[in-house]
Formats: sequence, C-alpha cells, structure tokens
Amino acid sequence: MNDKRDKTSLRLSLIDNAYDSLNESLAYVETALTDHTRWKFAVLNLVHAVELVVKQRLHDEHELLIWEDVDRPGRTAPLDKALVRLKNIGVGVKRPELEAIRTAIRWRNNITHYEVDLIAEEVRENYLLIFEFLDSFHHQHFFGSLSDRIDDSHVQTAMDLVDSFGKEFVEFRGRPMHRRWPRLLVAAQETKEFIFQNFSYARLPWGSETHWSTWMKDDSPLDYCPDCATAIHEFHGPNCDQEECPRCGGQLLSCDCDFDEDPFWGLDSVALGELPDAP
Repeated sequence: MNDKRDKTSLRLSLIDNAYDSLNESLAYVETALTDHTRWKFAVLNLVHAVELVVKQRLHDEHELLIWEDVDRPGRTAPLDKALVRLKNIGVGVKRPELEAIRTAIRWRNNITHYEVDLIAEEVRENYLLIFEFLDSFHHQHFFGSLSDRIDDSHVQTAMDLVDSFGKEFVEFRGRPMHRRWPRLLVAAQETKEFIFQNFSYARLPWGSETHWSTWMKDDSPLDYCPDCATAIHEFHGPNCDQEECPRCGGQLLSCDCDFDEDPFWGLDSVALGELPDAP
C-alpha cells in the first residue's frame, strides 16, 4: 500500500545546516550559565558549525573538495583534513585559531566516544576563540553578517560572546590568549619536576623534548610553543599538548603516568587573584 501522505523535507544546504548548528550551540551556551554540563553540547554544535562552514568554502572553490576521496565521492572529508585543504587553496587559518579548533575536535571526539573530563572555564575560553574565528571567517568568505543568521532569541548571547572576547583576550607573544594565561604560565614555572612512586622526573622545557634529537632532528622548535606560547627553555603551561612526559616519553596530556599531587595539576582551576603577578 503506497503512503501518499505529504512528507516534510528536512534537507538543508551545507551553510544552512551550519547556521542551524550555531543556533543550537548558542542555546546550550545560555543553559550552560547555570548548568556547566551543557558546555559539552555547545562545543559539539559549534564544531559542527565550523566544519560545515569550512566545507562550504571548499565547495565554493570546487565541489569535489568536500569529499575525503575526490576520485570516489561518498564521504565528506573530516574537519582536520578540510583545514589542510583550505591552506592548500590559499585560505589561511591563524595558528591560535587552528589550535583552538584542534582542541575542540579532540574534545568532540572524547565527548562522542569516551568519557567527559573537561574544565568549564577552559571550555568557555576555547569556545570564545572558536566563535571569534567563525564570525571572522564568515565575514571574509560569505555574503552578509553572521549575526543576520542568528535567531533573534540568541542575538544577545552572540553579542555577549563577541564582547567577552574583546575584554578577556589579549595579545601575548604574537597571538590572542586569555588574559589570565601569562600568569598561569608564570605559575607553571614553579613545578620543575614530577614525582612518581617516590622517584622524581625533571620536566622538559620547550625545545628540550627528545624528539628534537630523534625523528625531528632536521627541524628546530619555534621561539614559542604553538600551544601554550611558552618560550624556549621555559616549562610548558598546564594542559599543553606539546609537553613530553619525562617518565614515559609520551604526551604528558594523555599518558597514563599517575604522578603525585602537585599544584601544577590544579592551575587551570586556580582563581586569578591567587596567582603570582607576571613579570
């Protein structure tokens, strides 16, 4: 028996789907003010919006660029691969924004597939940076303001985010960082070693990681860490994805070494007034 009832189409273009996800994200930002667990949904939807906007820009360049395998269209390219293609067609993404997006991708994967272990303040700061990227990227590559695509009920939230970015982020070592980050970086220098089962392991400053003498021996470290902005010979900041574990040699952020308690591990949640002044 044929069902002749009218069916409602849910088809959205890439860019319209992005706007829809952005509005969903803003709605979760509003609820996150009283329930911090909502940040995970705000992140999921914002990253989805960024992914679709990036793919729309690739599609505008050539429709095949959105596919993971351009010779066999079927599955669209993941966001990290889409970002590489943006660079290849001459559309640059600034390093701080790129790092923020990559951090959000990692969070999205953890939220989707693993456990959720996020710090609300850190998520919010990264959210501000990504939102600023989305607003700027849309302005550069698409007609009209992004604010025109935001539902009236969420416009004030979007305006507050833009205002917060201007107030809370500063230029630090050539890149936008949250205003509290320089003081966190100073505090991180106080921890010079980690303790594991009564054995001490000296931390590795930026530029002293073992890979610079092994598989990256033909390269040289940048003046400042691309993630935490610490300088050569300085220790990394909390949760930096570039710091090497001095015990196992893996990434400190993700390794299984269960070091003893140290003030370093709680720096991300320390109140600004409790930190030493930056020099």
